[in-house]
Amino acid sequence: MEKKLSSLLAESSGDSGKTEPNRVRGKFWITLIYFTLFCIVFAAASGSWFLYRLYQSLPTLNQMQNIEQKLVSKVLGKDGTLIHEFSIERRFWVSIDKIPQDLQNALIAIEDRRFYRHWGIDIKRIIGAVLVNVLRGGYAQGASTITQQLARNVYLTADASMIRKIREALTAIQLESCFTKREILELYLNQVYLGAGVYGVEAASERYFSKHVSELNLNECTMIAGLIQTPEKYRPDKKANLNRMTKRRNEVIKAMRVMKFMDAAAAKALMDEPLSVNPKKSVASVGSYFTEMVRKYVADKYGDDLLYNGGLTIHTTLDPVAQDSAEHALQQQISSLQKRLNRIFLDSTNAHETIKVSRQKFLDNFDSIYALHEDEFSKYPDSVKLRKAQMSVIALDVNSGAIRVIIGGRDFTESKFNRALYSRRQPGSAFKPFVYTAALENGFTPASVVLDQPITLMTPEGEWRPENYDKSFYGPIALRPALAKSVNLVAIQVLNKVGVNVVIEYARRMGLKHTMNPVPSLAIGACEATPIELTSAYAIFANGGIWKKPYSIEKIVDRNGRILESHVPEEREVLSAQTAFLMSSLLRSVVCCGTGASIPGLGFNRPAGGKTGTTNDYSDAWFVGFTPQIACGVWAGVDERRSLGRGVTGTQAAIPTWVKTMIPLHKGLPVKDFTRPAGIKTESICKESHLKALPSCPKTEIEFFFSETEIDSCDIHGPGRRRDENMIKLFSGPQPKKKSPAEKKKKNLMF
Repeated sequence: MEKKLSSLLAESSGDSGKTEPNRVRGKFWITLIYFTLFCIVFAAASGSWFLYRLYQSLPTLNQMQNIEQKLVSKVLGKDGTLIHEFSIERRFWVSIDKIPQDLQNALIAIEDRRFYRHWGIDIKRIIGAVLVNVLRGGYAQGASTITQQLARNVYLTADASMIRKIREALTAIQLESCFTKREILELYLNQVYLGAGVYGVEAASERYFSKHVSELNLNECTMIAGLIQTPEKYRPDKKANLNRMTKRRNEVIKAMRVMKFMDAAAAKALMDEPLSVNPKKSVASVGSYFTEMVRKYVADKYGDDLLYNGGLTIHTTLDPVAQDSAEHALQQQISSLQKRLNRIFLDSTNAHETIKVSRQKFLDNFDSIYALHEDEFSKYPDSVKLRKAQMSVIALDVNSGAIRVIIGGRDFTESKFNRALYSRRQPGSAFKPFVYTAALENGFTPASVVLDQPITLMTPEGEWRPENYDKSFYGPIALRPALAKSVNLVAIQVLNKVGVNVVIEYARRMGLKHTMNPVPSLAIGACEATPIELTSAYAIFANGGIWKKPYSIEKIVDRNGRILESHVPEEREVLSAQTAFLMSSLLRSVVCCGTGASIPGLGFNRPAGGKTGTTNDYSDAWFVGFTPQIACGVWAGVDERRSLGRGVTGTQAAIPTWVKTMIPLHKGLPVKDFTRPAGIKTESICKESHLKALPSCPKTEIEFFFSETEIDSCDIHGPGRRRDENMIKLFSGPQPKKKSPAEKKKKNLMF
C-alpha cells in the first residue's frame, strides 16, 4: 500500500514539473495578445485623434468657398491713367473666360496631365514618382497635382514635412469637392507666383509682355506655363535666363504635343520661333505727395490690409500730365533758388577759403564739395549754415475743389512733410485781397482813391512806420492800381478804415484758420496761412463767391465693383457773386499791368487774376492766381524761415512755376472770361479823378461797380471845377462841409 502511494506521488510530482512551463507560456501569450490589442487600440485612438486634429486644422468649407486673393490696389488719375499701386503681392484678378485656352492647355500639359481625371491627388502619378525617385537615388520628380499646389499656395506653408504633405492632400480633396475643375484652374492661374514679384497670369502678362493675358499668343502662353516650376530661374525679362527659358518653353511645347493640344508640325514651328519678350517698365509713380495723401486717407479709414491686399480701384482728381510738368518746373526753379543760397553760404562763411578751394570751383561743383566737408560745415553757427530751398504747388478745380496738382516739397524721399497742406507761412502781400474784399463790401469801389503817403502807426511795440516795397509814394491812387502795384501803405490804410476785425472775419469766412492778430501789419500779411488755404480762398473769386472744399478722391471701388465711397461736395457761399466778380477784375489788373505782368510773356495768355506775396527779408515768395477754371498757388522759401536772397520776390521765385503748371492744366479747356453777374454795371471814368467821365475828360477807362453805387462826375475837367476844392481827405480828420450838390456823396474819392 505504501509503495503504491509513493508511486502515485512520484507520478504526480512528475506531471507537475511538465505543466509549469506550459502555464508560463500560456500567460505570456495571453499578455502578448492583450498588449497587442492595447497597442492596436492605442494606435487607432492616437491615429484617430491625430486625424481629427489634422482635420480640424484644415480649411473650413466657408474658408474654401471664400478665398480672398491678395490683389493690387490701383490709384488712377482723373483721366483713368494708372499713377500708383499699393500691394504686397502684385496680382490682378482675371476670370477664366479671359484666360486663353492655349495657356490653360499649356499649364495642364506641363504640370498635371491627368488634371481632369483625378479627384485632387493622383495615385498613379505618386507611385510613378516614387519609383523614379528610388531608381535615381534622390528627388527627381514631384507628384503634386494642380489642386495640391493650389492648396499649398493658398492655405498651407511651403515646408516639406510629412504632416504638411498629408494636409495638402486632404485639402486638395476638399477643394475638388467644393469647386469645379474650371474654378480650380481660375483660382490657380490667378494665384500662382510667376517671378519678378508678380502673382497670377494677368500680372505676369503685363510684366513680361506689356499686354493683358487675354492678348497672349501661343508662344507667350507656353512661356508663362514654363515659369511655374522655378519662376526666378526662367523669368524671360533677364537676358541671362533666355537660353534656359527657351529650353523650358520647348519642354512645354513637347508636353502639349504629347497631350495632342497641337500637332507635330505646329510644335516644331513653334519651337523654332524666338522668345517674344516685351518687359513693361515699372510704374513711374506720379505725384508722390499726392499718393501719400491717398494712402494715408484710405489706410486710416479702411485699414492697411484692404489697401495693400484688397484690390481697390481708387479714382482720384490728379491731372498726371500737369503734375509731371509742375514737378519738372519746380525742380528747375529749386535749382535756381539753391544756387542763390549756395552763394549766400559762401559769402557769409568763406567756406571755400577754409577748405582752400576757389569760390568759383566750389560753386561749380557745390554738391560734391559740400558733401566731402559736410561734417566740418555742420559745426558752423546756425545763422550761417547752408539752407535748402523748398517749394510747394497746389492747383484746384475752381468749380469743384478737386486737387489737380500738388507738390509738397523739393524731394519726397528727403522729406515727406507736405508743405502745400501743412506748412504755415506768412503770406505777405498775398493777404491783401482779403483786405480789398472787405473794403468792397463796406463802401469802397475799385475806383476809390487813397492817398499813398508816409504814415506812422502806434502799435504795442511802439511806433511803426511801414513802407512800400520800392520805398516810393504814389500820392492819390485808386484801389485798382494800388492792388496791381501791391502798394503796402494803401492796404494798411484801407484795413484801418474798414476795421481790422472786419477783415479778419472775411479771411476766416474764406477759409484761413490760423491766428490773425488785430494789428495794422495784418494788411501786408503778418499772419500765417497754408498754401491750400490761400489757394482755395482765391478760388472763391473765380467761382462766384462759392467756397468748395478741396478733395483728392472721386470714388473708391472694391474688387467686386462695389463703390465703397464717392465724393460728396462740400460748399458754402461766402461772398456775393458781385463782390467775387469785382475782386476777380481787380486781381486781373495784377496780371495785366502789375506785379504779375510777366505771366503773358511766359506763355500764359488766358484771362487770369492773382497776387504776388513777399515777406520780410525775402523769406517767403508767393504767387496765387486763378482763371475761371483753375486756381493755383505756388510758394517758395526755406523751412527754417531764412532769406532766399535779396530781391527774390514772388514774381521771380513763384510765377515761372505757376505758369508751367497752369499751361498743361488748361490744355483742352475752352478759353473763358470771368462771367459778369447781374448787379454789376460799367461806367466810363476819368483816369485822373477816377470819377464819372465827362466829354471833356482827356483820358478815360471803363470800370466796374455795384449797380447801386452812385458815382459823381469828374471834378477836374468840368467847367468851373477845381480839384483842390473837392478832395475828401478821409485819413486826415474831419472835413469841412461841402457846398456843391455834387459833393453830397464822395465814397469814390478817398485820400
